[in-house]
Amino acid sequence: MFKLKGLSKKERAWVLYDIANSAFVLTVITVLFPILYEGVYMADHVASGIDAGTTQYQSLWQNGSRIFKYLTSAIALTVAVLSPIMGAWSNYRGNKKKFFKIFLFMGIIGGFGIAIPGLDWLLLLVIFTISSIGYNLTNVIYDAFLVDVADEERLDLISSTGFAWGYIGSLIPFFIGIIPYALVTFGMLDESLGHIAISFAFIVAVVWWLIYSIPIIKNVDQMYNIEQTPKSLGKSLKRLGKTFVEIRAYKYIFLFLIAYLLYIDVVNSVIRLATNIGSDLGIGSATMLGVIVMVQLIAFPSAIIYGRLTAKFGGKNMIYYGIFMYAISVIFVFLIRDDTKYLMWVVGALIGTAQGGIQSVSRSYFARMLPIEKANDFFGFFSVFGRFGGIFSPFIIASFQKSLGINTAVLLLLVPLAIAVVLLLFVKDEKVRKDIEFE
Repeated sequence: MFKLKGLSKKERAWVLYDIANSAFVLTVITVLFPILYEGVYMADHVASGIDAGTTQYQSLWQNGSRIFKYLTSAIALTVAVLSPIMGAWSNYRGNKKKFFKIFLFMGIIGGFGIAIPGLDWLLLLVIFTISSIGYNLTNVIYDAFLVDVADEERLDLISSTGFAWGYIGSLIPFFIGIIPYALVTFGMLDESLGHIAISFAFIVAVVWWLIYSIPIIKNVDQMYNIEQTPKSLGKSLKRLGKTFVEIRAYKYIFLFLIAYLLYIDVVNSVIRLATNIGSDLGIGSATMLGVIVMVQLIAFPSAIIYGRLTAKFGGKNMIYYGIFMYAISVIFVFLIRDDTKYLMWVVGALIGTAQGGIQSVSRSYFARMLPIEKANDFFGFFSVFGRFGGIFSPFIIASFQKSLGINTAVLLLLVPLAIAVVLLLFVKDEKVRKDIEFE
Protein backbone atom coordinates (compact mmCIF):
# COMPACT_ATOMS: atom_id res chain seq x y z
CA MET A 1 0.00 0.00 0.00
CA PHE A 2 2.84 2.41 0.86
CA LYS A 3 5.53 2.27 -1.86
CA LEU A 4 7.70 5.06 -0.34
CA LYS A 5 9.89 5.55 -3.40
CA GLY A 6 13.48 6.69 -2.94
CA LEU A 7 14.00 4.75 0.29
CA SER A 8 16.13 1.69 0.84
CA LYS A 9 14.55 -1.52 2.12
CA LYS A 10 15.69 -0.78 5.68
CA GLU A 11 14.60 2.85 5.52
CA ARG A 12 11.19 1.83 4.19
CA ALA A 13 10.75 -0.75 6.98
CA TRP A 14 11.65 1.88 9.59
CA VAL A 15 9.19 4.42 8.16
CA LEU A 16 6.44 1.80 7.99
CA TYR A 17 6.68 1.31 11.73
CA ASP A 18 5.80 4.98 12.19
CA ILE A 19 2.73 4.28 10.08
CA ALA A 20 2.05 1.26 12.30
CA ASN A 21 2.21 2.84 15.74
CA SER A 22 0.67 6.15 14.70
CA ALA A 23 -2.64 4.33 14.24
CA PHE A 24 -2.60 3.38 17.92
CA VAL A 25 -1.73 6.93 18.98
CA LEU A 26 -4.45 8.56 16.90
CA THR A 27 -7.30 6.11 17.35
CA VAL A 28 -6.68 4.97 20.91
CA ILE A 29 -4.58 7.45 22.90
CA THR A 30 -5.61 10.75 21.31
CA VAL A 31 -9.24 10.24 20.32
CA LEU A 32 -11.27 7.31 21.55
CA PHE A 33 -9.80 6.06 24.83
CA PRO A 34 -10.48 9.38 26.63
CA ILE A 35 -14.07 9.22 25.34
CA LEU A 36 -14.43 5.59 26.44
CA TYR A 37 -12.91 6.34 29.82
CA GLU A 38 -15.27 9.28 30.38
CA GLY A 39 -18.28 7.13 29.55
CA VAL A 40 -17.22 4.20 31.75
CA TYR A 41 -16.12 6.42 34.64
CA MET A 42 -19.37 8.36 34.66
CA ALA A 43 -21.45 5.19 34.31
CA ASP A 44 -19.67 3.76 37.36
CA HIS A 45 -20.04 6.92 39.46
CA VAL A 46 -23.19 8.78 38.45
CA ALA A 47 -26.48 7.75 39.95
CA SER A 48 -29.36 7.33 37.55
CA GLY A 49 -31.40 10.47 36.96
CA ILE A 50 -28.50 12.96 37.15
CA ASP A 51 -28.55 15.06 34.01
CA ALA A 52 -25.30 15.65 32.14
CA GLY A 53 -25.79 19.41 32.37
CA THR A 54 -25.99 19.59 36.16
CA THR A 55 -23.27 20.93 38.44
CA GLN A 56 -23.08 17.59 40.24
CA TYR A 57 -22.41 15.78 36.97
CA GLN A 58 -19.75 18.27 35.91
CA SER A 59 -18.04 18.04 39.31
CA LEU A 60 -17.86 14.27 39.08
CA TRP A 61 -16.39 14.45 35.57
CA GLN A 62 -13.77 16.99 36.65
CA ASN A 63 -12.60 14.47 39.24
CA GLY A 64 -12.43 11.74 36.62
CA SER A 65 -10.63 14.05 34.21
CA ARG A 66 -7.97 14.89 36.80
CA ILE A 67 -7.44 11.18 37.49
CA PHE A 68 -6.77 10.63 33.79
CA LYS A 69 -4.26 13.50 33.68
CA TYR A 70 -2.45 12.21 36.76
CA LEU A 71 -2.33 8.73 35.20
CA THR A 72 -0.86 10.24 32.03
CA SER A 73 1.90 11.74 34.19
CA ALA A 74 2.46 8.43 35.99
CA ILE A 75 2.80 6.50 32.71
CA ALA A 76 5.31 9.05 31.42
CA LEU A 77 7.28 8.81 34.67
CA THR A 78 7.41 5.00 34.51
CA VAL A 79 8.61 5.05 30.91
CA ALA A 80 11.12 7.79 31.74
CA VAL A 81 12.70 5.64 34.45
CA LEU A 82 12.83 2.50 32.27
CA SER A 83 13.97 4.15 29.01
CA PRO A 84 17.67 4.68 29.76
CA ILE A 85 17.95 1.19 31.26
CA MET A 86 16.44 -0.34 28.14
CA GLY A 87 18.59 1.89 25.93
CA ALA A 88 21.79 0.76 27.65
CA TRP A 89 20.80 -2.91 27.80
CA SER A 90 19.74 -2.96 24.14
CA ASN A 91 23.27 -1.92 23.19
CA TYR A 92 24.34 -5.58 23.46
CA ARG A 93 24.25 -7.72 20.34
CA GLY A 94 20.79 -9.09 19.63
CA ASN A 95 19.04 -7.23 22.43
CA LYS A 96 17.62 -4.35 20.43
CA LYS A 97 15.27 -6.42 18.29
CA LYS A 98 14.44 -8.79 21.17
CA PHE A 99 13.33 -5.92 23.40
CA PHE A 100 11.49 -4.32 20.49
CA LYS A 101 9.40 -7.48 20.07
CA ILE A 102 8.71 -7.85 23.80
CA PHE A 103 7.44 -4.30 24.23
CA LEU A 104 5.58 -4.40 20.92
CA PHE A 105 3.51 -7.41 21.95
CA MET A 106 3.01 -5.95 25.42
CA GLY A 107 1.44 -2.90 23.77
CA ILE A 108 -0.59 -4.92 21.30
CA ILE A 109 -1.97 -7.36 23.88
CA GLY A 110 -2.93 -4.42 26.10
CA GLY A 111 -4.54 -2.78 23.10
CA PHE A 112 -6.76 -5.80 22.55
CA GLY A 113 -7.45 -5.84 26.31
CA ILE A 114 -8.98 -2.37 26.43
CA ALA A 115 -11.30 -3.39 23.59
CA ILE A 116 -13.03 -5.90 25.90
CA PRO A 117 -16.53 -4.59 26.74
CA GLY A 118 -17.77 -4.49 30.32
CA LEU A 119 -14.55 -3.50 32.12
CA ASP A 120 -14.95 -1.12 35.05
CA TRP A 121 -13.11 2.19 34.94
CA LEU A 122 -10.21 1.11 37.19
CA LEU A 123 -9.41 -2.12 35.31
CA LEU A 124 -9.71 -0.21 32.06
CA LEU A 125 -7.05 2.23 33.25
CA VAL A 126 -4.77 -0.60 34.42
CA ILE A 127 -4.84 -2.33 31.02
CA PHE A 128 -4.43 1.00 29.24
CA THR A 129 -1.36 1.69 31.38
CA ILE A 130 0.22 -1.66 30.42
CA SER A 131 -0.46 -1.05 26.74
CA SER A 132 0.84 2.54 26.88
CA ILE A 133 4.07 1.51 28.60
CA GLY A 134 4.63 -1.19 25.97
CA TYR A 135 3.96 1.29 23.18
CA ASN A 136 6.33 3.90 24.61
CA LEU A 137 9.19 1.48 25.34
CA THR A 138 8.90 0.09 21.81
CA ASN A 139 9.43 3.65 20.57
CA VAL A 140 12.60 3.94 22.65
CA ILE A 141 14.10 1.08 20.65
CA TYR A 142 12.54 2.32 17.42
CA ASP A 143 14.19 5.74 17.79
CA ALA A 144 17.55 4.08 18.40
CA PHE A 145 17.12 2.02 15.20
CA LEU A 146 17.33 5.28 13.19
CA VAL A 147 21.14 5.17 13.15
CA ASP A 148 21.00 1.55 11.96
CA VAL A 149 18.94 2.36 8.86
CA ALA A 150 20.09 5.81 7.68
CA ASP A 151 23.40 7.44 6.89
CA GLU A 152 24.16 10.71 8.65
CA GLU A 153 23.23 12.90 5.69
CA ARG A 154 19.80 11.23 5.46
CA LEU A 155 18.85 11.41 9.15
CA ASP A 156 16.65 14.53 8.78
CA LEU A 157 14.97 13.15 5.67
CA ILE A 158 14.19 9.70 7.07
CA SER A 159 13.13 11.01 10.47
CA SER A 160 10.72 13.57 8.98
CA THR A 161 9.46 11.04 6.41
CA GLY A 162 8.57 8.68 9.24
CA PHE A 163 6.52 11.29 11.05
CA ALA A 164 4.88 12.51 7.84
CA TRP A 165 3.74 9.10 6.65
CA GLY A 166 2.80 8.21 10.21
CA TYR A 167 0.28 11.03 10.21
CA ILE A 168 -1.30 10.25 6.87
CA GLY A 169 -1.05 6.47 7.19
CA SER A 170 -2.76 6.45 10.57
CA LEU A 171 -5.86 8.02 9.01
CA ILE A 172 -6.66 4.85 7.06
CA PRO A 173 -7.35 2.57 10.06
CA PHE A 174 -8.81 5.56 11.90
CA PHE A 175 -11.43 6.20 9.21
CA ILE A 176 -12.21 2.49 8.93
CA GLY A 177 -12.49 2.02 12.68
CA ILE A 178 -14.39 5.22 13.39
CA ILE A 179 -17.33 4.47 11.07
CA PRO A 180 -19.49 2.64 13.66
CA TYR A 181 -18.74 5.26 16.33
CA ALA A 182 -19.56 8.07 13.90
CA LEU A 183 -22.89 6.40 13.15
CA VAL A 184 -23.60 6.30 16.90
CA THR A 185 -22.51 9.93 17.35
CA PHE A 186 -24.80 11.19 14.60
CA GLY A 187 -27.77 9.14 15.79
CA MET A 188 -27.79 6.57 12.99
CA LEU A 189 -27.09 3.72 15.43
CA ASP A 190 -28.41 3.27 18.95
CA GLU A 191 -26.39 5.03 21.65
CA SER A 192 -26.11 1.76 23.59
CA LEU A 193 -23.75 0.48 20.87
CA GLY A 194 -21.19 3.22 21.58
CA HIS A 195 -18.85 0.99 23.61
CA ILE A 196 -18.96 -1.78 20.98
CA ALA A 197 -18.22 0.79 18.28
CA ILE A 198 -15.16 2.06 20.14
CA SER A 199 -13.96 -1.51 20.73
CA PHE A 200 -14.18 -2.15 16.99
CA ALA A 201 -12.03 0.92 16.30
CA PHE A 202 -9.46 -0.25 18.87
CA ILE A 203 -9.20 -3.67 17.22
CA VAL A 204 -8.73 -2.15 13.76
CA ALA A 205 -5.94 0.13 15.07
CA VAL A 206 -4.13 -2.65 16.94
CA VAL A 207 -4.29 -5.09 14.01
CA TRP A 208 -2.92 -2.33 11.76
CA TRP A 209 -0.13 -1.71 14.29
CA LEU A 210 0.77 -5.41 14.27
CA ILE A 211 0.73 -5.85 10.48
CA TYR A 212 2.90 -2.82 9.71
CA SER A 213 5.38 -3.78 12.43
CA ILE A 214 6.37 -6.90 10.49
CA PRO A 215 8.76 -5.14 8.02
CA ILE A 216 10.97 -3.61 10.74
CA ILE A 217 11.15 -6.98 12.52
CA LYS A 218 12.13 -8.76 9.29
CA ASN A 219 14.38 -6.21 7.59
CA VAL A 220 16.07 -4.01 10.23
CA ASP A 221 18.97 -5.36 12.28
CA GLN A 222 21.22 -3.87 14.91
CA MET A 223 24.34 -2.60 13.13
CA TYR A 224 26.20 -1.07 16.08
CA ASN A 225 26.48 -3.11 19.25
CA ILE A 226 28.53 -4.49 22.11
CA GLU A 227 29.25 -8.20 22.45
CA GLN A 228 27.10 -10.05 24.98
CA THR A 229 28.79 -10.76 28.29
CA PRO A 230 27.72 -12.34 31.61
CA LYS A 231 25.77 -9.94 33.84
CA SER A 232 25.07 -7.66 30.89
CA LEU A 233 22.28 -5.86 32.75
CA GLY A 234 24.59 -4.92 35.63
CA LYS A 235 27.21 -3.75 33.18
CA SER A 236 24.55 -1.83 31.29
CA LEU A 237 23.60 0.04 34.46
CA LYS A 238 27.25 0.87 35.17
CA ARG A 239 27.71 2.07 31.59
CA LEU A 240 24.51 4.06 31.95
CA GLY A 241 26.03 5.97 34.85
CA LYS A 242 29.16 6.57 32.82
CA THR A 243 27.06 7.76 29.87
CA PHE A 244 25.23 10.23 32.10
CA VAL A 245 28.57 11.64 33.26
CA GLU A 246 29.70 11.88 29.62
CA ILE A 247 26.54 13.70 28.60
CA ARG A 248 26.89 16.15 31.47
CA ALA A 249 30.50 16.78 30.43
CA TYR A 250 29.37 18.09 27.03
CA LYS A 251 27.24 21.06 27.88
CA TYR A 252 25.68 21.54 24.44
CA ILE A 253 24.21 18.05 24.41
CA PHE A 254 23.08 18.40 28.01
CA LEU A 255 21.55 21.85 27.46
CA PHE A 256 19.72 20.59 24.41
CA LEU A 257 18.30 17.66 26.38
CA ILE A 258 16.99 19.96 29.13
CA ALA A 259 15.40 22.26 26.55
CA TYR A 260 13.99 19.24 24.73
CA LEU A 261 12.48 17.96 27.96
CA LEU A 262 10.64 21.25 28.46
CA TYR A 263 9.18 21.77 25.00
CA ILE A 264 8.47 18.12 24.21
CA ASP A 265 6.58 17.93 27.50
CA VAL A 266 4.03 20.31 26.02
CA VAL A 267 4.02 18.52 22.64
CA ASN A 268 3.43 15.09 24.18
CA SER A 269 0.75 16.41 26.52
CA VAL A 270 -1.19 17.94 23.63
CA ILE A 271 -1.12 14.59 21.80
CA ARG A 272 -2.25 12.58 24.83
CA LEU A 273 -4.75 15.03 26.32
CA ALA A 274 -6.32 16.68 23.26
CA THR A 275 -9.70 14.97 23.60
CA ASN A 276 -9.62 15.15 27.39
CA ILE A 277 -8.94 18.91 27.39
CA GLY A 278 -11.50 19.40 24.63
CA SER A 279 -14.11 17.75 26.85
CA ASP A 280 -13.12 20.01 29.75
CA LEU A 281 -13.60 23.02 27.48
CA GLY A 282 -17.05 21.81 26.46
CA ILE A 283 -16.04 20.93 22.90
CA GLY A 284 -18.32 18.21 21.49
CA SER A 285 -16.98 14.82 20.40
CA ALA A 286 -17.91 15.41 16.75
CA THR A 287 -15.99 18.71 16.68
CA MET A 288 -12.95 17.15 18.33
CA LEU A 289 -12.96 14.32 15.80
CA GLY A 290 -13.00 16.86 12.99
CA VAL A 291 -10.21 18.94 14.53
CA ILE A 292 -7.98 15.90 15.08
CA VAL A 293 -8.49 14.67 11.50
CA MET A 294 -7.58 18.16 10.28
CA VAL A 295 -4.40 18.08 12.38
CA GLN A 296 -3.39 14.78 10.74
CA LEU A 297 -4.07 16.10 7.23
CA ILE A 298 -2.08 19.28 7.82
CA ALA A 299 0.70 17.44 9.65
CA PHE A 300 1.47 15.13 6.71
CA PRO A 301 2.76 17.74 4.22
CA SER A 302 3.99 19.93 7.05
CA ALA A 303 6.33 17.25 8.40
CA ILE A 304 7.84 16.74 4.93
CA ILE A 305 8.20 20.49 4.35
CA TYR A 306 9.63 20.83 7.86
CA GLY A 307 12.37 18.32 7.05
CA ARG A 308 13.27 20.12 3.83
CA LEU A 309 13.29 23.55 5.46
CA THR A 310 15.67 22.16 8.07
CA ALA A 311 18.31 21.76 5.37
CA LYS A 312 17.91 25.46 4.52
CA PHE A 313 17.38 27.09 7.92
CA GLY A 314 18.95 24.60 10.32
CA GLY A 315 17.46 22.25 12.87
CA LYS A 316 17.45 24.68 15.77
CA ASN A 317 15.60 27.42 13.87
CA MET A 318 12.90 24.92 12.91
CA ILE A 319 12.63 23.85 16.55
CA TYR A 320 12.11 27.52 17.43
CA TYR A 321 9.30 27.65 14.88
CA GLY A 322 7.62 24.62 16.42
CA ILE A 323 7.84 26.06 19.93
CA PHE A 324 6.35 29.34 18.70
CA MET A 325 3.40 27.53 17.10
CA TYR A 326 2.68 25.68 20.33
CA ALA A 327 2.90 28.91 22.34
CA ILE A 328 0.37 30.60 20.05
CA SER A 329 -1.85 27.52 20.29
CA VAL A 330 -1.80 27.66 24.10
CA ILE A 331 -2.89 31.30 23.97
CA PHE A 332 -5.80 30.41 21.66
CA VAL A 333 -6.87 27.62 24.03
CA PHE A 334 -6.94 30.19 26.83
CA LEU A 335 -9.33 32.28 24.73
CA ILE A 336 -11.82 29.45 24.14
CA ARG A 337 -15.16 30.09 25.83
CA ASP A 338 -18.73 29.03 25.06
CA ASP A 339 -18.99 31.66 22.30
CA THR A 340 -15.46 31.10 20.89
CA LYS A 341 -15.32 27.31 20.55
CA TYR A 342 -14.51 27.78 16.86
CA LEU A 343 -10.99 28.72 17.98
CA MET A 344 -10.33 25.00 18.51
CA TRP A 345 -10.10 24.73 14.72
CA VAL A 346 -7.43 27.44 14.73
CA VAL A 347 -5.54 25.58 17.46
CA GLY A 348 -5.67 22.38 15.40
CA ALA A 349 -4.37 24.13 12.28
CA LEU A 350 -1.44 25.69 14.13
CA ILE A 351 -0.47 22.44 15.84
CA GLY A 352 -0.72 20.56 12.55
CA THR A 353 2.03 22.70 11.03
CA ALA A 354 4.47 21.87 13.83
CA GLN A 355 3.61 18.65 15.64
CA GLY A 356 5.39 16.10 13.45
CA GLY A 357 8.12 18.47 12.39
CA ILE A 358 9.34 19.44 15.84
CA GLN A 359 9.48 15.79 16.90
CA SER A 360 11.32 14.58 13.78
CA VAL A 361 13.84 17.43 13.70
CA SER A 362 14.54 17.05 17.42
CA ARG A 363 15.28 13.36 16.88
CA SER A 364 17.61 13.90 13.93
CA TYR A 365 19.23 17.01 15.48
CA PHE A 366 20.15 14.94 18.52
CA ALA A 367 21.24 11.92 16.43
CA ARG A 368 23.72 14.12 14.59
CA MET A 369 25.45 14.97 17.87
CA LEU A 370 26.20 11.40 18.84
CA PRO A 371 29.02 8.88 18.36
CA ILE A 372 27.49 6.01 16.37
CA GLU A 373 28.84 3.28 18.63
CA LYS A 374 27.08 4.79 21.66
CA ALA A 375 23.85 5.70 19.91
CA ASN A 376 21.75 3.24 21.92
CA ASP A 377 23.03 4.58 25.24
CA PHE A 378 22.56 8.19 24.25
CA PHE A 379 19.16 7.56 22.67
CA GLY A 380 18.19 5.93 25.94
CA PHE A 381 18.78 9.31 27.58
CA PHE A 382 17.10 11.12 24.68
CA SER A 383 14.12 8.85 25.28
CA VAL A 384 14.17 9.37 29.03
CA PHE A 385 14.04 13.14 28.54
CA GLY A 386 11.34 12.67 25.90
CA ARG A 387 9.35 10.35 28.15
CA PHE A 388 9.69 12.76 31.08
CA GLY A 389 8.17 15.12 28.55
CA GLY A 390 4.58 14.35 29.31
CA ILE A 391 4.82 14.21 33.08
CA PHE A 392 4.81 17.85 34.06
CA SER A 393 2.18 19.44 31.83
CA PRO A 394 -0.64 16.97 32.66
CA PHE A 395 0.28 17.26 36.34
CA ILE A 396 0.24 21.07 36.19
CA ILE A 397 -3.10 21.17 34.37
CA ALA A 398 -4.69 18.60 36.71
CA SER A 399 -3.42 20.44 39.80
CA PHE A 400 -4.61 23.91 38.79
CA GLN A 401 -7.71 23.34 36.65
CA LYS A 402 -10.03 23.18 39.67
CA SER A 403 -8.77 26.43 41.23
CA LEU A 404 -7.92 28.42 38.08
CA GLY A 405 -10.16 26.83 35.48
CA ILE A 406 -9.02 24.71 32.55
CA ASN A 407 -8.25 27.74 30.31
CA THR A 408 -5.81 29.38 32.74
CA ALA A 409 -4.30 26.03 33.73
CA VAL A 410 -3.41 25.39 30.07
CA LEU A 411 -1.91 28.90 29.82
CA LEU A 412 0.72 27.86 32.38
CA LEU A 413 2.31 25.73 29.63
CA LEU A 414 3.86 28.91 28.24
CA VAL A 415 6.41 28.77 31.08
CA PRO A 416 8.27 25.58 30.00
CA LEU A 417 8.15 26.71 26.36
CA ALA A 418 9.78 30.04 27.25
CA ILE A 419 12.52 28.41 29.35
CA ALA A 420 13.24 25.97 26.49
CA VAL A 421 13.81 28.85 24.07
CA VAL A 422 16.26 30.52 26.47
CA LEU A 423 18.26 27.29 26.90
CA LEU A 424 18.41 26.65 23.15
CA LEU A 425 20.04 30.05 22.69
CA PHE A 426 23.12 28.60 24.40
CA VAL A 427 23.28 25.42 22.29
CA LYS A 428 25.77 25.56 19.43
CA ASP A 429 23.98 25.17 16.13
CA GLU A 430 26.73 23.13 14.53
CA LYS A 431 27.88 19.54 14.33
CA VAL A 432 28.74 18.72 17.93
CA ARG A 433 30.16 15.26 17.27
CA LYS A 434 33.47 16.70 16.06
CA ASP A 435 34.01 18.34 19.44
CA ILE A 436 33.54 15.11 21.39
CA GLU A 437 36.10 12.45 22.16
CA PHE A 438 34.95 9.29 23.86
CA GLU A 439 37.00 6.46 25.22
